Amino acid sequence: MKKIFFAVVALAAMTACSNDEFVSVDRAPINFGEAFVDNATRATDTTYGTEPLESFNVYGTVKGKGVDTSVVLFDGDNVDGTVGGTWNYVDEDTNQEYWVVGAAYNFAAVVDAVVDVVNGMPSTLTAQTDDTSHLKDALYASASVDEATANQGTVNFTFEHLLSKVQFTVTSTAEGDYSHSITGITVSNYEGGTYTIAGDTDNDGKDNGTWVGTTPTPVSFGDITGVTAISKHPDGNTEKPGLTNATQMLLIPNTLTFYVSFTVEVWRNGTLVSSEPKNLPVTNDLVKGNAYNFTIACELNRPIQFSVTNNPTWGDDNSVTVQ
Repeated sequence: MKKIFFAVVALAAMTACSNDEFVSVDRAPINFGEAFVDNATRATDTTYGTEPLESFNVYGTVKGKGVDTSVVLFDGDNVDGTVGGTWNYVDEDTNQEYWVVGAAYNFAAVVDAVVDVVNGMPSTLTAQTDDTSHLKDALYASASVDEATANQGTVNFTFEHLLSKVQFTVTSTAEGDYSHSITGITVSNYEGGTYTIAGDTDNDGKDNGTWVGTTPTPVSFGDITGVTAISKHPDGNTEKPGLTNATQMLLIPNTLTFYVSFTVEVWRNGTLVSSEPKNLPVTNDLVKGNAYNFTIACELNRPIQFSVTNNPTWGDDNSVTVQ
Protein backbone atom coordinates (compact mmCIF):
# COMPACT_ATOMS: atom_id res chain seq x y z
CA MET A 1 0.00 0.00 0.00
CA LYS A 2 1.39 3.34 -1.00
CA LYS A 3 0.02 6.53 0.39
CA ILE A 4 1.22 10.15 -0.01
CA PHE A 5 0.84 12.48 2.93
CA PHE A 6 1.71 16.16 3.35
CA ALA A 7 3.92 16.42 6.38
CA VAL A 8 1.90 19.23 7.86
CA VAL A 9 -1.28 17.11 8.06
CA ALA A 10 0.01 13.53 8.44
CA LEU A 11 -1.66 11.60 11.26
CA ALA A 12 0.38 9.45 13.62
CA ALA A 13 -2.04 6.56 13.22
CA MET A 14 -1.26 6.33 9.52
CA THR A 15 2.48 5.88 9.93
CA ALA A 16 2.30 2.13 10.54
CA CYS A 17 2.94 1.39 6.87
CA SER A 18 6.70 1.22 6.27
CA ASN A 19 6.05 1.93 2.60
CA ASP A 20 4.61 5.43 3.14
CA GLU A 21 6.19 8.38 1.31
CA PHE A 22 6.14 11.84 2.87
CA VAL A 23 6.19 14.90 0.65
CA SER A 24 7.53 17.87 2.62
CA VAL A 25 6.16 21.33 1.89
CA ASP A 26 9.06 23.69 2.64
CA ARG A 27 8.21 27.23 3.70
CA ALA A 28 11.28 29.34 3.09
CA PRO A 29 10.89 32.73 4.81
CA ILE A 30 10.94 35.94 2.80
CA ASN A 31 13.86 38.03 4.03
CA PHE A 32 15.49 41.24 2.85
CA GLY A 33 19.23 41.13 2.32
CA GLU A 34 21.50 43.80 0.92
CA ALA A 35 20.05 47.31 0.88
CA PHE A 36 22.57 49.19 -1.19
CA VAL A 37 22.38 52.92 -1.83
CA ASP A 38 23.76 53.84 -5.23
CA ASN A 39 26.97 55.72 -4.42
CA ALA A 40 27.67 57.09 -7.88
CA THR A 41 27.30 60.60 -6.51
CA ARG A 42 27.86 60.00 -2.80
CA ALA A 43 30.91 59.60 -0.66
CA THR A 44 29.68 56.33 0.83
CA ASP A 45 26.89 53.88 0.18
CA THR A 46 25.68 54.09 3.80
CA THR A 47 24.36 57.65 3.53
CA TYR A 48 21.27 58.80 1.74
CA GLY A 49 20.73 62.34 2.98
CA THR A 50 22.78 63.44 5.91
CA GLU A 51 22.32 60.29 8.01
CA PRO A 52 23.08 56.58 7.45
CA LEU A 53 20.31 54.42 6.03
CA GLU A 54 18.76 52.53 8.94
CA SER A 55 15.21 51.77 7.81
CA PHE A 56 12.88 51.73 4.84
CA ASN A 57 9.24 50.97 4.07
CA VAL A 58 8.53 47.90 1.97
CA TYR A 59 5.64 47.08 -0.34
CA GLY A 60 5.07 43.67 -1.90
CA THR A 61 2.52 41.49 -3.66
CA VAL A 62 2.34 37.84 -4.67
CA LYS A 63 0.38 36.16 -7.45
CA GLY A 64 0.39 32.38 -7.32
CA LYS A 65 -0.46 29.90 -10.01
CA GLY A 66 -4.14 29.32 -10.57
CA VAL A 67 -5.28 32.69 -9.19
CA ASP A 68 -6.30 35.83 -11.04
CA THR A 69 -5.41 38.57 -8.56
CA SER A 70 -2.41 39.52 -6.49
CA VAL A 71 -2.31 39.32 -2.72
CA VAL A 72 -0.70 42.15 -0.74
CA LEU A 73 2.05 40.89 1.55
CA PHE A 74 3.69 44.17 2.57
CA ASP A 75 1.91 47.52 2.76
CA GLY A 76 4.54 50.04 3.80
CA ASP A 77 5.87 47.79 6.56
CA ASN A 78 8.88 49.23 8.34
CA VAL A 79 12.15 47.36 7.86
CA ASP A 80 15.06 48.11 10.21
CA GLY A 81 18.72 47.28 9.81
CA THR A 82 22.11 48.45 8.59
CA VAL A 83 23.69 48.50 5.16
CA GLY A 84 25.69 45.30 4.78
CA GLY A 85 23.92 43.76 7.77
CA THR A 86 20.61 42.10 8.58
CA TRP A 87 17.25 43.74 7.82
CA ASN A 88 14.21 42.75 9.88
CA TYR A 89 10.49 43.48 9.46
CA VAL A 90 9.05 40.95 11.91
CA ASP A 91 7.67 42.49 15.11
CA GLU A 92 4.52 42.39 17.20
CA ASP A 93 2.53 43.88 14.30
CA THR A 94 4.10 42.08 11.34
CA ASN A 95 4.42 38.31 10.89
CA GLN A 96 7.00 36.42 8.89
CA GLU A 97 6.05 36.04 5.21
CA TYR A 98 7.03 32.95 3.17
CA TRP A 99 7.83 32.15 -0.45
CA VAL A 100 5.32 30.15 -2.45
CA VAL A 101 7.05 28.01 -5.06
CA GLY A 102 6.14 29.06 -8.60
CA ALA A 103 4.50 32.32 -7.57
CA ALA A 104 5.40 35.75 -8.98
CA TYR A 105 6.41 38.56 -6.61
CA ASN A 106 6.82 42.33 -6.88
CA PHE A 107 8.57 44.41 -4.23
CA ALA A 108 9.30 48.11 -3.75
CA ALA A 109 11.05 50.03 -1.00
CA VAL A 110 10.79 53.73 -0.16
CA VAL A 111 12.67 56.08 2.17
CA ASP A 112 11.46 59.53 3.24
CA ALA A 113 8.47 59.90 0.94
CA VAL A 114 4.70 59.79 1.20
CA VAL A 115 3.44 56.95 -0.99
CA ASP A 116 0.27 56.66 -3.08
CA VAL A 117 -0.46 52.95 -3.57
CA VAL A 118 -2.24 51.38 -6.55
CA ASN A 119 -2.89 47.60 -6.60
CA GLY A 120 -0.61 47.13 -3.63
CA MET A 121 2.42 48.86 -5.14
CA PRO A 122 3.67 52.49 -5.02
CA SER A 123 2.40 54.62 -7.89
CA THR A 124 3.51 58.13 -6.93
CA LEU A 125 5.79 59.53 -4.24
CA THR A 126 5.50 62.91 -2.59
CA ALA A 127 8.65 64.31 -1.03
CA GLN A 128 9.93 67.41 0.75
CA THR A 129 6.47 68.67 1.72
CA ASP A 130 7.37 68.63 5.42
CA ASP A 131 11.11 69.14 5.02
CA THR A 132 11.92 72.81 4.56
CA SER A 133 15.55 72.06 5.48
CA HIS A 134 16.05 70.24 2.14
CA LEU A 135 18.37 67.80 3.90
CA LYS A 136 16.29 64.63 3.46
CA ASP A 137 16.76 62.59 0.33
CA ALA A 138 13.99 60.41 -1.12
CA LEU A 139 15.06 56.87 -2.03
CA TYR A 140 13.31 54.26 -4.14
CA ALA A 141 14.10 50.66 -5.08
CA SER A 142 12.21 47.80 -6.69
CA ALA A 143 12.72 44.08 -7.18
CA SER A 144 10.73 41.24 -8.69
CA VAL A 145 10.72 37.46 -8.85
CA ASP A 146 9.02 35.92 -11.87
CA GLU A 147 8.78 32.42 -10.42
CA ALA A 148 9.90 31.66 -6.88
CA THR A 149 11.93 28.51 -6.31
CA ALA A 150 12.10 26.20 -3.32
CA ASN A 151 15.43 27.74 -2.29
CA GLN A 152 14.58 31.36 -3.11
CA GLY A 153 17.14 33.76 -1.64
CA THR A 154 16.77 37.16 0.00
CA VAL A 155 15.29 40.21 -1.70
CA ASN A 156 18.11 42.66 -2.39
CA PHE A 157 17.35 46.33 -2.97
CA THR A 158 19.56 48.85 -4.76
CA PHE A 159 18.18 52.25 -3.83
CA GLU A 160 18.46 55.24 -6.10
CA HIS A 161 18.40 58.91 -5.13
CA LEU A 162 15.31 60.66 -6.45
CA LEU A 163 16.57 64.16 -5.66
CA SER A 164 19.55 66.23 -6.82
CA LYS A 165 22.34 67.33 -4.49
CA VAL A 166 23.62 70.90 -4.89
CA GLN A 167 26.46 72.81 -3.26
CA PHE A 168 28.39 76.00 -3.99
CA THR A 169 32.10 76.80 -4.20
CA VAL A 170 33.47 80.34 -4.36
CA THR A 171 36.88 81.16 -5.83
CA SER A 172 38.58 84.54 -5.78
CA THR A 173 41.64 86.27 -7.20
CA ALA A 174 41.74 88.63 -4.22
CA GLU A 175 44.95 88.83 -2.23
CA GLY A 176 46.68 91.08 0.23
CA ASP A 177 44.18 93.25 2.11
CA TYR A 178 41.26 92.21 -0.12
CA SER A 179 38.77 89.35 -0.02
CA HIS A 180 35.42 88.36 -1.53
CA SER A 181 32.25 87.23 0.23
CA ILE A 182 29.17 85.74 -1.40
CA THR A 183 26.09 86.26 0.75
CA GLY A 184 22.44 85.28 0.50
CA ILE A 185 22.94 82.37 -1.91
CA THR A 186 19.56 81.00 -3.01
CA VAL A 187 18.31 78.67 -5.74
CA SER A 188 14.76 78.92 -7.05
CA ASN A 189 13.32 75.43 -6.65
CA TYR A 190 10.26 73.75 -5.15
CA GLU A 191 9.10 73.23 -1.60
CA GLY A 192 7.31 70.04 -2.61
CA GLY A 193 6.79 67.76 -5.58
CA THR A 194 5.30 64.50 -6.83
CA TYR A 195 7.31 61.73 -8.45
CA THR A 196 5.44 59.33 -10.75
CA ILE A 197 6.97 55.84 -10.89
CA ALA A 198 7.42 54.53 -14.44
CA GLY A 199 9.54 51.42 -14.01
CA ASP A 200 12.91 50.64 -15.58
CA THR A 201 11.80 51.18 -19.17
CA ASP A 202 15.30 51.47 -20.62
CA ASN A 203 16.89 48.65 -18.57
CA ASP A 204 19.52 50.85 -16.93
CA GLY A 205 18.71 49.64 -13.45
CA LYS A 206 16.88 52.83 -12.49
CA ASP A 207 13.30 53.97 -12.52
CA ASN A 208 12.38 56.24 -15.41
CA GLY A 209 9.81 58.30 -13.55
CA THR A 210 9.59 62.08 -13.50
CA TRP A 211 9.02 64.89 -11.00
CA VAL A 212 6.40 67.61 -11.06
CA GLY A 213 7.30 70.39 -8.64
CA THR A 214 4.84 72.44 -6.62
CA THR A 215 5.07 75.72 -4.69
CA PRO A 216 8.13 77.54 -6.11
CA THR A 217 10.36 78.79 -3.33
CA PRO A 218 13.92 80.10 -2.89
CA VAL A 219 16.15 77.55 -1.20
CA SER A 220 18.83 79.20 0.93
CA PHE A 221 22.44 78.03 0.86
CA GLY A 222 23.68 80.73 3.25
CA ASP A 223 26.92 82.68 2.90
CA ILE A 224 30.51 81.93 1.91
CA THR A 225 32.74 84.63 3.32
CA GLY A 226 36.36 85.70 3.42
CA VAL A 227 37.48 84.06 0.18
CA THR A 228 40.91 84.93 -1.18
CA ALA A 229 43.21 83.50 -3.81
CA ILE A 230 44.44 80.97 -1.22
CA SER A 231 41.80 80.26 1.41
CA LYS A 232 41.85 77.99 4.42
CA HIS A 233 39.54 75.01 3.79
CA PRO A 234 37.01 73.95 6.44
CA ASP A 235 39.17 70.98 7.48
CA GLY A 236 41.56 73.54 8.97
CA ASN A 237 44.63 71.78 7.62
CA THR A 238 44.99 72.40 3.92
CA GLU A 239 44.97 75.57 1.91
CA LYS A 240 43.39 75.41 -1.52
CA PRO A 241 41.87 77.92 -3.89
CA GLY A 242 38.24 78.55 -3.07
CA LEU A 243 35.82 77.78 -0.28
CA THR A 244 32.84 75.40 -0.38
CA ASN A 245 29.77 75.84 1.74
CA ALA A 246 29.34 73.06 4.26
CA THR A 247 25.61 72.60 3.58
CA GLN A 248 24.63 70.44 0.63
CA MET A 249 20.96 70.89 -0.19
CA LEU A 250 18.74 68.24 -1.78
CA LEU A 251 16.49 69.71 -4.47
CA ILE A 252 13.67 68.42 -6.64
CA PRO A 253 15.01 67.83 -10.18
CA ASN A 254 13.50 69.92 -12.94
CA THR A 255 14.07 70.70 -16.57
CA LEU A 256 13.02 74.34 -16.35
CA THR A 257 15.36 77.32 -16.21
CA PHE A 258 15.99 78.17 -12.57
CA TYR A 259 17.81 81.10 -11.00
CA VAL A 260 20.74 81.42 -8.66
CA SER A 261 20.77 84.63 -6.63
CA PHE A 262 23.50 86.05 -4.42
CA THR A 263 25.35 89.25 -3.52
CA VAL A 264 29.03 89.75 -4.33
CA GLU A 265 30.91 91.70 -1.69
CA VAL A 266 34.43 93.08 -1.84
CA TRP A 267 36.14 93.66 1.51
CA ARG A 268 39.34 95.49 2.40
CA ASN A 269 40.77 95.04 5.87
CA GLY A 270 37.34 94.32 7.34
CA THR A 271 35.63 97.24 5.61
CA LEU A 272 32.99 96.68 2.96
CA VAL A 273 34.08 98.32 -0.29
CA SER A 274 31.46 97.05 -2.75
CA SER A 275 28.16 95.10 -2.68
CA GLU A 276 26.49 93.99 -5.91
CA PRO A 277 23.42 91.69 -6.16
CA LYS A 278 23.23 89.03 -8.89
CA ASN A 279 20.32 86.97 -10.25
CA LEU A 280 21.57 84.54 -12.88
CA PRO A 281 19.65 81.93 -14.92
CA VAL A 282 21.00 78.37 -15.00
CA THR A 283 19.87 76.36 -18.00
CA ASN A 284 21.36 73.00 -16.99
CA ASP A 285 18.71 70.43 -16.05
CA LEU A 286 18.82 69.03 -12.54
CA VAL A 287 18.82 65.24 -12.86
CA LYS A 288 17.81 62.90 -10.02
CA GLY A 289 20.72 61.11 -8.42
CA ASN A 290 23.28 63.65 -9.67
CA ALA A 291 25.41 65.95 -7.53
CA TYR A 292 26.17 69.49 -8.70
CA ASN A 293 28.86 71.89 -7.58
CA PHE A 294 28.14 75.44 -8.73
CA THR A 295 31.29 77.57 -8.74
CA ILE A 296 31.07 81.33 -8.34
CA ALA A 297 34.34 82.77 -9.65
CA CYS A 298 35.15 86.22 -8.29
CA GLU A 299 37.86 88.44 -9.74
CA LEU A 300 39.22 91.76 -8.71
CA ASN A 301 39.84 94.26 -11.47
CA ARG A 302 43.35 95.14 -12.44
CA PRO A 303 45.41 96.32 -9.49
CA ILE A 304 45.78 100.05 -8.94
CA GLN A 305 49.18 101.11 -10.25
CA PHE A 306 50.85 104.46 -10.82
CA SER A 307 53.00 105.54 -13.68
CA VAL A 308 54.57 108.81 -14.80
CA THR A 309 53.82 109.65 -18.40
CA ASN A 310 55.75 112.92 -18.42
CA ASN A 311 59.22 113.06 -17.00
CA PRO A 312 59.60 116.73 -16.06
CA THR A 313 62.82 118.45 -17.15
CA TRP A 314 64.16 121.91 -16.62
CA GLY A 315 63.76 124.11 -19.65
CA ASP A 316 66.40 126.57 -20.85
CA ASP A 317 64.71 129.96 -21.13
CA ASN A 318 66.15 133.35 -22.03
CA SER A 319 69.04 134.49 -19.88
CA VAL A 320 68.43 137.34 -17.46
CA THR A 321 71.29 139.62 -16.70
CA VAL A 322 71.37 141.08 -13.23
CA GLN A 323 73.49 144.26 -12.88
